[in-house]
Amino acid sequence: MGLRVMLRAPLLVIGSLVMAFVVNVKLAMYLVIGAPFLFIFLFIMARKGVGYFSGVQRRLDRVNRVIQENLQAVRLIKAYLRGMYEASRFMKVANALKMDTVKAMRMMELILPVLLFVMNVSLMAVLWFGSTEIRTGEAQVGELVAVVNYAMRMTGAFSMFAWILVAFSRAKASSERLEEVLLANDDLEQHDTESSSFTQYKGELRFENVSFNYQGKSEPILDNVSFHVEAGEKLAIMGATGSGKSTLLNLIPRIFEATDGKIFVGGVEVNDWPLKDLRDTIGLVPQQSILFTGSILENLSWGDSDAAPDELEEAAKKAQIHESIDLFPQKYRTRVGQKGVNLSGGQKQRLSIARALVRKPSILILDDSTSALDVKTENALWEALEEEAATMLVVTQKVQTARGADRILLLDEGKVVGYGTHKELMGQSELYRKIAESQSEEEVIINGADNS
Repeated sequence: MGLRVMLRAPLLVIGSLVMAFVVNVKLAMYLVIGAPFLFIFLFIMARKGVGYFSGVQRRLDRVNRVIQENLQAVRLIKAYLRGMYEASRFMKVANALKMDTVKAMRMMELILPVLLFVMNVSLMAVLWFGSTEIRTGEAQVGELVAVVNYAMRMTGAFSMFAWILVAFSRAKASSERLEEVLLANDDLEQHDTESSSFTQYKGELRFENVSFNYQGKSEPILDNVSFHVEAGEKLAIMGATGSGKSTLLNLIPRIFEATDGKIFVGGVEVNDWPLKDLRDTIGLVPQQSILFTGSILENLSWGDSDAAPDELEEAAKKAQIHESIDLFPQKYRTRVGQKGVNLSGGQKQRLSIARALVRKPSILILDDSTSALDVKTENALWEALEEEAATMLVVTQKVQTARGADRILLLDEGKVVGYGTHKELMGQSELYRKIAESQSEEEVIINGADNS
């Protein structure tokens, strides 16, 4: 319908003007006196409309975000009796959306009255000067009637323009926001690098003076980070919350792009890897365990859709989740609720690890993925992972876990403040020594309480 109206309205205006000039050039000139003003007015209103409706769309985002947060945290809201507060927060963003929408629509409603006013003034000019020309014999009554008829048709077409402009402004505002996502360069093209470059030393990883900061932010999240991990080694990454640990891991599969410096995987810079090949060689276990609605088997198959059932079972055994699955009535066919709601935190973490192991990755990234595991299960997990040929990057807050790594990378506010073995850092890094001593004290207190 929109396309029909958008095609019909301009043709009616142009056709009516052409026919008016064919009938009587002088009378037609009076008709087009207001045309320049109308075109300038419509252009300005279109520009303003896009700006106003972009604001409306952003307000709508905020409303949707608040609704989403409330639905996700409904139990927490009830537990903390924050229902009234959340309702008032929703009313605040909803009212802001209403005010912006009203402002945008009121401005767009000005279009039709202005168009009709200008056209009616032009029509009055045609009638006024046309009657004079009829008296002097320079024009016929039929010519005046014909030009007036064409003017009325133009007026009707301009009424359509008012509707078109509103629709166009809203659509343009939305399309610009969609365009940012649709035109994002995903860099999935295949490079001409020889395949041997991507098969040799796949697990080797090297960062050279890597920095990263988010667009529009001057303060770096990572600042001049350099380290080297040989294939098959285990690197533990430690640091306070916000020190850049997760950001560093996201740079390897190019979920984020480094602002400065170079990252090498298997001796090849990550930007020279075909993105699919790069991500195929990496097994990622995110900080928040994310499972999908479906069976346990389907969730494990996310790691490799072509994996055989015995391969899935082997990965589950290494991740220390096989025994738990065996206790379920339907075993691997057990249904996983939305986001794994029917599983414990530890079970979700172990399933996420098993899903990554199914890929048989050259680089295994564990972003604080064992925080919900007890000491016995975690130790059994690390023993099982010793058999893996993968290079492992493990984000952890536990010195006990870091001690078993080949090297430890200590971050503080995005900078490397320590790199070496547990023994080396105990002698070189005051920060690491404080972390180790504080955890040792906690263990002594806990053990003392257990003995008593």
